Amino acid sequence: MSTSSEISKFVKNQSAQFGFDACGIAKVDYLSDRENALKQWLDKGYNASMNYMKNHFDMRLDPQLIVENAKSVICLLISYNSDVCQNLDAPKIARYALGNDYHKIIRKKLNDFFVSLKHFLPQLNGRGFVDSAPILEREWAVRAGLGWYGKSSVFISPVFGSFVFLSELIVDVEMEYDKPLIGSFCGACNKCIANCPNSAITEPYVVNSQKCISYQTIENKGEINISTHGWLFGCDRCLQVCPYNKRAKICNHEEFKPVAEILNMSFADWENISEDDFKKIFKNSPLMRTGYEGIKRNMRNIIQQKT
Repeated sequence: MSTSSEISKFVKNQSAQFGFDACGIAKVDYLSDRENALKQWLDKGYNASMNYMKNHFDMRLDPQLIVENAKSVICLLISYNSDVCQNLDAPKIARYALGNDYHKIIRKKLNDFFVSLKHFLPQLNGRGFVDSAPILEREWAVRAGLGWYGKSSVFISPVFGSFVFLSELIVDVEMEYDKPLIGSFCGACNKCIANCPNSAITEPYVVNSQKCISYQTIENKGEINISTHGWLFGCDRCLQVCPYNKRAKICNHEEFKPVAEILNMSFADWENISEDDFKKIFKNSPLMRTGYEGIKRNMRNIIQQKT
């Protein structure tokens, strides 16, 4: 029988073999310290039209309601930080959406990783998650010692910054747990708040989605009633100004490599793209979440603001 320390060591070694940049492990617990903050955020209507955020409130706070007899949350991080840029003439796209859909890529990694853990621990049971369940993934990553919340509410890693994807395996085996980082690592810096185009960060760690460009260009299904400042899909402004991203490690993972066609598209290309071409170029892209009509709506918004 392996000890909890040996199990944790194996888990972390295996995570690297499957291409994850960092791995931390947290003990399953009820997230009582997040309960009030989540409730207040919802009560203020800061979830905008994302009504699903109100669903499964208890599940968001208690992983044992998602995985029976859950004991450990294996938190995984992979960087999508790269040193490539879009055509400067083009409407702006959040960096994570320049390549193929990360959900599919990470889901495959998670499944293969879990199979390898089952070979080592046949009694292991659990589930993997990539934005696929009501889990407060940033909170678990903090508890697993991988980083902290920035004042923009975005997760920040001390090594990889905030251009990162988070995913989790919730399992029913006890392990040796990592300690959270203690301290205020943002200090007096307020660059994310000061540079948010529409002042969506109402106070440190609180975002009003209604004012957020990412929400408006992706989740909002109606007409956009705020300036998107040239952003077509998502918004990276709070990430771009964060000092930790200025010195974050560049990873350039091949599977998250930006699609050349997307990088080279001009403003006119976006304005005139046909539905057939859109579906061909973006068939594996996060932009399919908004769809062709959503992108055309976002383009109309940008054009109106330019005139």
